Amino acid sequence: MILRRAYALLKSTHPVPSVAVASFTALFAIGFSLPIEQLVIVSLSVLTQQFSVGLSNDWLDFDRDKLGHRLDKATTRGEVSITQVRNFSFVAAAISLVLAFSLGSATGLMMIAMLVVGWSYNLGLKSTGFSIVPYAIGFGILPIFVTLAFDPPTIPAWWVILASALLGISAHFANTLPDLFADRETGVRALPHILGQRVSAIVIAISAASASLLVVTQSLEIDSFVAAIGFALTLVLALAASALALRSKPPRIIFDLLLIACLVNVVLLMLG
Repeated sequence: MILRRAYALLKSTHPVPSVAVASFTALFAIGFSLPIEQLVIVSLSVLTQQFSVGLSNDWLDFDRDKLGHRLDKATTRGEVSITQVRNFSFVAAAISLVLAFSLGSATGLMMIAMLVVGWSYNLGLKSTGFSIVPYAIGFGILPIFVTLAFDPPTIPAWWVILASALLGISAHFANTLPDLFADRETGVRALPHILGQRVSAIVIAISAASASLLVVTQSLEIDSFVAAIGFALTLVLALAASALALRSKPPRIIFDLLLIACLVNVVLLMLG
C-alpha cells in the first residue's frame, strides 16, 4: 500500500518533464564547467522545484481534471489523496529552496523566482493569453541559475538565455496542444487555444528552429559539422512535432519530440 501510494505521488510530480528539465540543468552546468559538488546541488534543486510545480498542478487542477475525465492522473483515479499531493508540493518546494540557498543568496533568490513562475502558471496563467510567460521565463532562468552558483556569481551570454526561453515557448505549445479540446470544455483559454492549431504548429517550428540557430551561430567553439547535425536534427524534430500538431487530436508524443529537441540544443550549448 505504501509503495503504491509513493508511486502514485511520483507520477503526480510529472516525472518525465521534471527529470528532463533537471537533466538540461546538469548539462548546462557541465557546459559551464561548474564544480561537481555545485553541479549536483543545482540539479537536485531544480528537480525538486519541478516536482513541486508538477504536484501543485495535479492538486490545483483536480476538479478540472475530473470534469475533463483525465484518467491518466493518479489523483483522478483515487490512487493518492489531494491532501498528500498538496503537502508534498510544499515539501518539495522547501527542499529546493534549502538546496539553492546552500549555494548562496543569489541562487536562493533565483529559486524563489523559479517557484513563483512555475506556480503562477498553475494558479491561473495557464488559462489566459499570458500562459506562455512562465515557460519562457522558466526556461530562460535555467542557465542563469547555473552560473549564479559560481563563486563569484556570473550571468551567461544573452543568446544562451534567449535560446533557452525560445525552447520553453516551443515546449509550452507542444505540451498544451494534446489537451486542446478537453481544456476548451473546462474553460481553459491559454495562448495556444487562442491562436489555434495551425498558428501553434508554426510557433513550435519557428521557436525551436530559432533557438537552435542561435546556438549554432553564436557558439564560438562548437565544431561546424556537429553544429550542422544538431541544427538539422532540431529542424526534423520541430517539423515532425508541427505536423502532428495539425492532427484533429494532437498526440502527446509532440511534447516528447520537443523535449528531445531541447536536449539536442542543450548538448550543443554544452559543447559550445
